[in-house]
Amino acid sequence: MQHSRSCRTLADVAAGGRPVLIELSVRRLFCDSPSYGRRTFAEQVEGLTARYQRRSPLL
Repeated sequence: MQHSRSCRTLADVAAGGRPVLIELSVRRLFCDSPSYGRRTFAEQVEGLTARYQRRSPLL
């Protein structure tokens, strides 16, 4: 398995009436095994990120 880095931006709950954006650097993992169906997937941060979501759970 190999990996690289990618940048991910999430919207979060406003603070003081101003919008908040969270910028994360996450690992992007690649699987070279032909028996494994998915070829790439991104690291998730428990309680903060979910697949394909652009907002934090609080928002």
